[in-house]
Amino acid sequence: MRLRSRLLMQSCFVTMMTGAGITLPMAFANAQAPVPLFLKQEAEQDANSQPDASRNLPENGTSQSPLSGGTFGSPQPQAFPADPNAVQAVALQAVDAEAVGTLGRERGGLGVDMWNGTSRITATRLITDLPATPVTHTARDLARRLLLSIAAVPSDHKDISLLETRAAKLINMGELDAAIELVRATPQSTRGSMLAQVEVSALMIAANLDEACAAINGYSTSFDELFWLKAAVICALHANDRPSASFSTDLIREMEGENDQTFFGLVAAIRNGSAASPDILNNLRPQDIALLEIAKQSIPTNQLETGNAAAILGMVNASATATDVRLEAARKAEKIGLIDATQLSTIYAAVSFDDTALTNALDGAPEGVQARQYAKLYQAAIKSDVPAARAEILAALYEAATINNDFAQASRLTADILADIPVNGDFSWFAINALKSAIAADNLERASGWLKIAKNSANPGNDIESRLILLYPVLALAGLEDTGTPIAEETGDHVTTNLPADAQTTPVRFGLGGAITLTPPSTTSAPMNAAQAKHRARMTEWQEMDAARGDQLQAKRDAELIFSLFDGFGIEVPVALWDALLTAPYLDDRQTVSTAVSHHLETAAMNLQRAKAVALALQAQQVAGAPNGDPKDLSDAIGALNHIGLTREARRLAVEILMTRGQ
Repeated sequence: MRLRSRLLMQSCFVTMMTGAGITLPMAFANAQAPVPLFLKQEAEQDANSQPDASRNLPENGTSQSPLSGGTFGSPQPQAFPADPNAVQAVALQAVDAEAVGTLGRERGGLGVDMWNGTSRITATRLITDLPATPVTHTARDLARRLLLSIAAVPSDHKDISLLETRAAKLINMGELDAAIELVRATPQSTRGSMLAQVEVSALMIAANLDEACAAINGYSTSFDELFWLKAAVICALHANDRPSASFSTDLIREMEGENDQTFFGLVAAIRNGSAASPDILNNLRPQDIALLEIAKQSIPTNQLETGNAAAILGMVNASATATDVRLEAARKAEKIGLIDATQLSTIYAAVSFDDTALTNALDGAPEGVQARQYAKLYQAAIKSDVPAARAEILAALYEAATINNDFAQASRLTADILADIPVNGDFSWFAINALKSAIAADNLERASGWLKIAKNSANPGNDIESRLILLYPVLALAGLEDTGTPIAEETGDHVTTNLPADAQTTPVRFGLGGAITLTPPSTTSAPMNAAQAKHRARMTEWQEMDAARGDQLQAKRDAELIFSLFDGFGIEVPVALWDALLTAPYLDDRQTVSTAVSHHLETAAMNLQRAKAVALALQAQQVAGAPNGDPKDLSDAIGALNHIGLTREARRLAVEILMTRGQ
């Protein structure tokens, strides 16, 4: 049974607190932190935006913990008056610096109560274990929002700083600007050494050594860890103050010996004017990247394959990086979300090409470095002021990017250029490319226009119809096609259920007493409406075309992925299509998340524990990057995001996964 179905059927048993109240474990009831005053308005907005779940609370007002079997808190009083004009006495409380963030709910934050029902030690572990390089941009965006949200924190284990954990994870993910903003949003009097190190590290990775050293000078008298001594050496070398650098280096040697071979090797190379040995340039840290910048020595190109966000960003930012290496580093960085498409376009636009190369971009020999070829086509498209010529250049760029699995990146890169091409029948030959690119760039309004052009232009003399059939699952998940999905209804006993499409689906109903009624599947499958009938026909056409592929194993896996994603949204998959996949071998070698992740993902979503559900959904969606990833995990992740109100993000995640798979 899919997570989405379980969440819907069990919703009558869900007990939760919404709005401004923060539900905490009973063990910490006596130590609950007050809601910070600056969060009051945010909490009121959350209270108004959340559904009323109080009717599902048992008489004692407590809910069972899925983690410990105990109870989560006692009945919570209404924090703020229902009448905004009412007078209420509110005791002044100290602002909790741990709750700081840069995103309120109105800017994409997950809400002040997002850690509701989660202990601080669990929250810390979930944040620490977030993927450093999520396999989708949607997942990275969700992780960033999770880490930057203004939110009250659980009151247990106050010796653990959730704020420091969040800041460290931002650096680990390569979110440099976000890390700096989070630290600087914290009152300076409350910043410890860890937060200060995060700010300095982000500036070092960005090769902004002047500002980094200004920050180091400001913090140096407050902290005495070795990090700050090494930072002092870096700043002295940056200022060409050799005596100060030598003094601090000798002090470090006395304190810890020469265990840090990378640091001492780079300092020696700078002093001697030589190059450091590549053997010591592994697992590069921000301080190593800063020393390489001072030495004017490039970061080894093998760092591109390590997944080390600091090293990849260092290659993009370092002055010593060769042009072609910078291009490939930028290509890799944008693909995994370390820089955005605007930054990539700036780097591509800075490459020098002569006018002849740009004029003959479609006819000339391809560049030896793939990113350089993209840069040439990108510049040629910008330079052209003829829409038809620009469309031809974009088509060539999309074709090259598809071969190298960079189509989504090319779409983000060229979104503004594509927007200048008229959406009309004169470009019917380009309509499918433009449609796919607009979807990949998350411009669904423009995609809808190109879809109409494609449908109107399809005829027996072209391949538009067949290409639309192959693209149908993406169109359905993006909401560009009406699949006839029934609307959820609320029954008399307040149980929200998805109505079955017809009797071929086996409905399961949970009453208040827990009784279950199973309806045997019917042999009939009459569609409920025209849209559903068209959807079934389209899916049958899609499967026939997919099954005709040479790689039958891959075709089966693609079908399983699509059907599972459909299931996460309640989109019908005709029974016959599932039946076609029921073939041996039945035991498959799959990469999947642990059972514990699946269990806690379900319970977190069911109890509207938004932060925990998002963190675990990010773990589940990582299987999308594995060739044999279990599609059920993706369905569960999407179902959980849907259930906590992140429907748009769930759709975007599903579409991105399919687009990456070449659908």
